[in-house]
Amino acid sequence: MPAADAQDKKKKKRSGKASGPIVISTWDFGRAANRAAWDVLKNGGRALDAVEAGVKIPEADPNNHTVGYSGFPDRDGRVTLDACIMDEKGNCGSVAALEHIVHPISVARRVMEKTPHVMLVGDGALQFALSQGLKKQTCLHRNPKRPGKNG
Repeated sequence: MPAADAQDKKKKKRSGKASGPIVISTWDFGRAANRAAWDVLKNGGRALDAVEAGVKIPEADPNNHTVGYSGFPDRDGRVTLDACIMDEKGNCGSVAALEHIVHPISVARRVMEKTPHVMLVGDGALQFALSQGLKKQTCLHRNPKRPGKNG
């Protein structure tokens, strides 16, 4: 590689600007999500598909009690899930306080693509999910209290 090309490469690295798509997660459990998202992108998939595929990983992880299917219950002892998604055109969809659905990200995407709404909440979100063919399931986490919490 000529010296000029090597220096240009170094400058691009230092600039912090990506020359293609990137996938980022905040938490360690996001690494598996990143891999799933990257698999979609490297095979020519849309970023929206990559986001949904990546988010589904922690949502379904029975060992992850911070989000998703095995998340800790809310103050009333129910596992309520939230998700939001946005496409490259600024369209968005979201759900909040959704129960009994493993992949709230998929419901959020359907809210975006199939309704005039931006958000569905609670029972309305659940009824919409069921109308879209998603199956109602019981959460995996059986402990009604968070570890280390009293009362």
